[in-house]
Amino acid sequence: MSFAYHYELRNTSGSNSEKTVKGILSIDGEELLFEYKVYDLNQTSISTLNKYAVTVDLISSIRFKKTLFSNYVIIETAQPVFLDPLPGSSKGTIQLKIDREHRTQAEDFCFKINVALEKRNEV
Repeated sequence: MSFAYHYELRNTSGSNSEKTVKGILSIDGEELLFEYKVYDLNQTSISTLNKYAVTVDLISSIRFKKTLFSNYVIIETAQPVFLDPLPGSSKGTIQLKIDREHRTQAEDFCFKINVALEKRNEV
C-alpha cells in the first residue's frame, strides 16, 4: 500500500518556495517508508533517491485532511527527532500534499494505520 506526495520547501524567510520534494510513502512491515527526491524551481532533480523509514510505533498520529483545493496527510511523532532527517519536517510533524488522483489511496492508508495503532494501544 502506497501513495504519491509532494510539498514545497520554503526559503528561510518563508515567502517563496525554493525546492520541491516529490516522493512515495509506503508501509514496509512495521515501518513507514519515505522515498523521495528533491527538485529545484525548474523541476530538475537535485538529489538522488532518498529513503527514510520510521517505525509505526513512533507515530503518535497520522491523519488525512481535506481543504477546499488541497489534500494533506499529516504525520506526527512523539519526539521531533524521529522526523528530523526528512526535509520540511518541523517539530515532529510533516505535512504531505496529496494530488486528487491519489486521494483515495492516501485516505485508505491513514485509516489502516490508525486502526493498527488503535489495536496496539488496546493490548
